[in-house]
Amino acid sequence: MNREVITLKSGKINEYLHHIDMRSYGTTRMLSVFVGEFEDHSILLDCGSSLDVKKGLRYFKKHNIPLSSFKYLITSHHHFDHNGGMWKLYNELKKFNPDVKILTNSLTKTLLNDYEHHLNRGRSTYGNLVGEMRPIEDRAFKIIEPSINFNPNRLEVIETFIANGSEVSLAILKTPGHTPDHQTPIFIKDNLIDFIFLGEAAGTLYHNSKLLTMPTSMPIYYNHEDYMKTLENLKQLDPLMAGFGHFGIVNGKINVREILLEHESFMRKFKNLIVEYYNEKAETKYILEKILPELKPRTDLSVDSNPLFTNIVLAIVYGMMISLGFRSIPKEEMNYIK
Repeated sequence: MNREVITLKSGKINEYLHHIDMRSYGTTRMLSVFVGEFEDHSILLDCGSSLDVKKGLRYFKKHNIPLSSFKYLITSHHHFDHNGGMWKLYNELKKFNPDVKILTNSLTKTLLNDYEHHLNRGRSTYGNLVGEMRPIEDRAFKIIEPSINFNPNRLEVIETFIANGSEVSLAILKTPGHTPDHQTPIFIKDNLIDFIFLGEAAGTLYHNSKLLTMPTSMPIYYNHEDYMKTLENLKQLDPLMAGFGHFGIVNGKINVREILLEHESFMRKFKNLIVEYYNEKAETKYILEKILPELKPRTDLSVDSNPLFTNIVLAIVYGMMISLGFRSIPKEEMNYIK
């Protein structure tokens, strides 16, 4: 078992689990996806955008993971950078296994197929790095209702697989907040939560050694109340490893607990700062300029030379402002908002 606090490298990290740096946006440490490789089947957790699919396929080939082995493609949520390429990957994998299924909830299925507004918003932040999304046929999906039971002793198992003679069970939890459709896959082994894929349910991790997080309050669906409830639920769990969509893996129960607590504390501070700055001056540009010095020390990535960083911060500021009622949501996109 890898004993470092944070795992950043691509590769196999235990007897069944692979971590893949998708090198999204043309650089490292931007997007993680994971593969569970078992004796009879493989499971993919997120796939990246349509621009990332070939990178994933190259990784499978390099590590001798047969395309015919994929049984489930599991989503964390519908955003283009995490699963915008699902249509493309599914169309490729079904050539080798016609029974491969996208294992997700009904809302993610809907949003993956109702993507135009989302892609347009993505292009305003990421330019031509968003890729494309296309409709996915009904037969591609296996729809589940993610569990709301966070009792670690009574997790609802979907299916059990075998890795080196040991049973590894799959569960999926309902974790809204970042988006209303967000779900969190878990692998259980020896009656312990061996791995949890947080996606964006508990912030982003853009530091190579310190357990510091960034907000994931992206517009338009971010709901701060739901997000904080999800964090409270996640604290009931005691996983050995936690994977982040952005980016890498935190190893060890103590470290996973620490980063959840750190993120919970920082999100309270982030919300309060947005309120404070808004009351000073209700201009998005002003709030952005005030919040940037709070966020830059929380990453060791080179942000001053990366224009995407400012765009991302603008987005998370705007998403929090929407959740607080300081900005409105377009009427045509209210269908999926409580």
